[in-house]
Amino acid sequence: MRALEEMTLLQGLAPQELAELARDAVWKTFAPGEFVFHQGEEARRFHVLHSGMLKLFRSTAEGRDQTVHLVEGGDPFCLCSLYGAKILPVSALTMSACEVVAFSVKSMEKQLRRSPLVLLNIVRVLNTRLMHSYQMIEDLALRNIHQRVASFLLHAARVRGGDSLRVTLLVSRQEVAKILGTTPETISRVLARLCQDGLIEARGREIILLDHKGLVDVAG
Repeated sequence: MRALEEMTLLQGLAPQELAELARDAVWKTFAPGEFVFHQGEEARRFHVLHSGMLKLFRSTAEGRDQTVHLVEGGDPFCLCSLYGAKILPVSALTMSACEVVAFSVKSMEKQLRRSPLVLLNIVRVLNTRLMHSYQMIEDLALRNIHQRVASFLLHAARVRGGDSLRVTLLVSRQEVAKILGTTPETISRVLARLCQDGLIEARGREIILLDHKGLVDVAG
């Protein structure tokens, strides 16, 4: 019950409403590298990641994967189940030990009818994901790999907040490559070139932005 109260998505609900959701909730723990669900499965439940990190990705018939979103603790996912989707368009794979809470679609739909606040929170999440998708489409279709990497680093710095010039990659370079539609070797080469040009300093997963304006110019 307390865990539900701490979820941003559900803040503002009355105790009795939270209790009703808690009765329906199914809590599951996952080890790193486990699937929460697979692309193409029936969309039966609405999920919230309570702790950990997981990725949502699409797979092609040729076996290629494209990461579409990284989900962090507190974030909802599988939102499509609330809006009529019958089949899951992505797979969810844990990047670390995770705790996931799942609600039945029927239970969440009932709650949404009674609580405009929760509906507004979900609309905000959907808007953020939509803007992220627009940016990803632009990067993959219109930018070369140097521009994509620079844009990715600048975005990561913005997410960190303030005037941060230090970025810590939360995932491996292999996963960054899947997000940017390239290979880990290419990511390493581009980062090395950005270091040579004096734009960044790379220390493993920690990236220091030495020349913010220079990166903006590279990102286009």
